[in-house]
Amino acid sequence: MTGRRWLNSADSHVNEPPDLWEKALGRRFGDAVPRVIEPKGGARSASVVGGGRVYFTGEDYIPVGELVLGDPVLEKVRRTNVDPAFRAACMDEDGVWGELLFPTKAMMIFPLADAELSRACLAVYNDWLHEYCQGAPTRLFGAALINTENVERAIAEIERNAKRGFRAAMINGDVRPEWGAYRDAKYDKLWARAEEMAIPVCLHISTGMKKDIFLFTGPKLGDAAKGYLDLMAEAGEVLANEFIFGGILDRFPRLKLFLVEYEASWLPHWLFRTEQVADDFGPNIGVVKPKRPIRRYLDQIYVGVIDDPFVRHVSDAMDPARLVWGSDYPHVRNTFGKSHATVARIFGHLPPATIDAIAVDNAASLFKIAMPTAV
Repeated sequence: MTGRRWLNSADSHVNEPPDLWEKALGRRFGDAVPRVIEPKGGARSASVVGGGRVYFTGEDYIPVGELVLGDPVLEKVRRTNVDPAFRAACMDEDGVWGELLFPTKAMMIFPLADAELSRACLAVYNDWLHEYCQGAPTRLFGAALINTENVERAIAEIERNAKRGFRAAMINGDVRPEWGAYRDAKYDKLWARAEEMAIPVCLHISTGMKKDIFLFTGPKLGDAAKGYLDLMAEAGEVLANEFIFGGILDRFPRLKLFLVEYEASWLPHWLFRTEQVADDFGPNIGVVKPKRPIRRYLDQIYVGVIDDPFVRHVSDAMDPARLVWGSDYPHVRNTFGKSHATVARIFGHLPPATIDAIAVDNAASLFKIAMPTAV
């Protein structure tokens, strides 16, 4: 296990205020705005989720109670969502120094068909998160949420937030078909600017075109297993099709991608199949072979790990310098209260220096987290 006092979590979350977008954008967008809806007799939400309190994403409905942990820690979670100083105290308790913060409710806003609504909501979130992080500015760091429908406006939002200390840009996990594709030349300005600014680009689950299973209700729950596996495959598909075969990583060799909450044990099988496309099947059907061996592209990829029990099988495929631990606090699978024990259990087969890299140093380097003298 690591002998370090502090870990860094490169995948933690905030749970946005239920009226964040309604207050800021309700007058502009009306009932289309994402918001928490209280149960009312005859309301559509009641017919969808049995009358419970729900969050309307702008398109779908999700039971609010599913977004965070259960009752034993619910009060602590609620306080950390509004009190960053208290959150830092909880981080002390868990032995976590820095957190890169991602959203909860806002993840489902990325793929909305109304790009103007999505863009406005993400900007409001970025403003709220900036203020929140100021409560513990050496411990809490934001990933700016960037809608990629309009490239120029996406670049402007990355620049706006980088100037005030955001450490990463979280983009749509995949684009809507009517927007084109990430490999299209129109997006090259975006990759060029992120590369120039040394801002890691994050692809997080539930922000692309694959629906999160927390949105499944009624008969759709019969497809939950398929939907979950589909959701977890999205980053690998986008990485291969757009960033490797689409040439993005060749055109921008210093661009850094961070795949968040997909865990890591999918990588060996993904590598096997992606190399098959490049070396075996692709040439037979006219697919242009990537300029580098597939494994070389992994030098530009960072992969988040929470508690993947099969991560020991990844070492031959992935340089440990590209693995980054995160607690996923406060979501269902989070490691709060047992983060050091989780790191020891998951990575205990590795040398102590490698564990330190995955659980502390890789995040500190990638996201420019200054560590205290006694680490």
